[in-house]
Formats: sequence, C-alpha cells, structure tokens
Amino acid sequence: MFGLVEVNERIWRTQEVSYHRPFSKRIGVSYHSVSKKLSRAMADFGADESFAKAAGKIREHYGFEINVSAVRLATLECAQAIEAQHKMEYAKDYRALPPGSETIVAEADGSMVCIVHPGLRKAKKPRQWEEIRLAVAQKQGSAETFYAASFDSVSELGTRWGHVAKQAGRCLNSPVHCVGDGANWIVKQSEEAFGDSGSFLCDFFHVSEYLANASHSCRPEKPASWRRTQQKRLKTANNKKVIKELEQKLEPQDIPDEEAPVRRAFRYLNNRSSQLNYKEALDKNLPIGSGIVESGHKHVIQGRLKLAGSAWLKENASAMSQLRVLRSNGRWDSFWKN
Repeated sequence: MFGLVEVNERIWRTQEVSYHRPFSKRIGVSYHSVSKKLSRAMADFGADESFAKAAGKIREHYGFEINVSAVRLATLECAQAIEAQHKMEYAKDYRALPPGSETIVAEADGSMVCIVHPGLRKAKKPRQWEEIRLAVAQKQGSAETFYAASFDSVSELGTRWGHVAKQAGRCLNSPVHCVGDGANWIVKQSEEAFGDSGSFLCDFFHVSEYLANASHSCRPEKPASWRRTQQKRLKTANNKKVIKELEQKLEPQDIPDEEAPVRRAFRYLNNRSSQLNYKEALDKNLPIGSGIVESGHKHVIQGRLKLAGSAWLKENASAMSQLRVLRSNGRWDSFWKN
C-alpha cells in the first residue's frame, strides 16, 4: 500500500537484556516475525502447493516477496500446532455418546507416502514408502464427511475412527455401516471402535476385481458375462452360489498361487463370507463400495503429500496430514480464532 518502508532502529543492550528494542516493542512487532494474518495465508497456500509455489502465491496476492523457507516454517509450525491439538482431542473418550439413532457410514484404508530420514540438506538420502491410514465417517444421506489420519498403530487409527464417527453424528443407538477392502486391521478396528453397533461390508469393487481376474479361467469364452452373473448373485444374497462356482473351478494344487486367480478369489470370498451382505445394504440405501475413503485419500492426503517428486520427513508428513484433516473437517476458521 505504501511501497517500501524502511525504519532505522536503535538497539540497546543492558545487563538484563541482550537486545532491547524500544521501537519494536512500542509498535507491537518483533524482528523476523509475521502477523497472524500472514501466517494464516502462508499456511493456507503451503497446505495445497509446494512451498516454492506457495511463496509465489504470496507475491501474486499480496504484492511482496517472502522467502520459501519462511513459508515452509510457517506452514509446519501451524501443522504441528494442529497435530498437538488433535492428540489432545483424541485422548478423550469417544464412547460418551448423545441419545439418538442416526445411521453412520464409516470407512478406512491406507495409502503410501514417500519418507526420508533426517540428514544434510543436499546429501542423498534413501527413500522408503510408509503407510498412512485414513478413517472417514458421515451420517447417512449427508454430504458432510469427517476425516482422521495417522502414521501410528492401527489401534490409534481405530480410536480416531471412533472420534470422527462421533463428529459425524454417531449417537447412543446409531448403527455404524463399515466398508473396507477386507484387510484384517480394518475389520478388527471397526469391531474395536463400534462393537455390536457396527457391521462390516467388504468393498464390492474390490471383490469384483477378484472375480474379474478369475473370470478368464472360469469361462474363457465369455469372461465378462460370467463376472456380471456373479456380481448379480452377490447383490441378491446368493453368495454361496458364487463361492461354490469358484470352488468347482479351482486350479490344481501344484500351480503357484500367483498363477491361480480362481483359488485367490475363492479364498478371499470364502474367508469373508460374513462380510458380503450387499442386498441388505442396498435395501437400506447404504453404500457397498469404499468410494468415500478413496476420494478422501486423493484430496486429503495425496493432494499434498504425494506431489510429483516429493519426499517428507515423517514428522513433517504427519503434521501436514493433520493440517489437511482439520481443513477438510471444516475447522480452519475456528483454529485461527483461538
């Protein structure tokens, strides 16, 4: 607004204070600090773009240059404060529920993030992929979705799953409809978080992938037709027919597992026969696929943590995931009002 403003400031040193800045104290600013409004803008841009691009947006929107490292520092400080806030909230009991019976849809899944270990900035550091787990919940019929993420143990993710279900509107008598790819950790944590109130459904599209792979062995002349028949059977509660169909086409035992798609499909469905109640879900207008958490992975986690060529220190990736979770949960404004 005023162009470049320069101030010659006299700095005093006393026996008690190394640097005494009367002018800075008088006008309420400090050396190398930024205002709360600018910190918010830097964190907002840094949560969506690379820190270099975020610095470019500060220049475009506010008309002044700011160092990339300053944007990085402001974003990570904000992310770490949000992570600390989340840890305090997740330490509370999520099982204290209000009266009511709203149906909750809950999903969970994992995604891989590229992690590096600390070291010299320009030194070549080995990269490895680590799983970050995402839990989501929403009230049936609502478009508002709540998220939680964690690099920590599956039990920690289960606790956070219980919290987001409560945020979504879970009540004392709420049925919780859980959907996932059938991974044991997801099933177990759904049982831990929701107990008898929860029911688990194996993601229909994941099951369909197994059927598609097996279809070329079960009916080579019309694999797509065979797959559609099995899908219709699953949706009409004829699960036993599908499993029996696969059992009749099993490959010989001497064929390696990776070359036996029918055996893999049979094992997958047979081990999860109690998680294939698609007709019941469809009758209740509940989802049979895990599209909510898949979408969440893309815009909550991968949209920032999996930018092309990016790799993260684990503690920074963890903090950044919490920043993006908080924004996706609609709590960005309230965080800055505190």
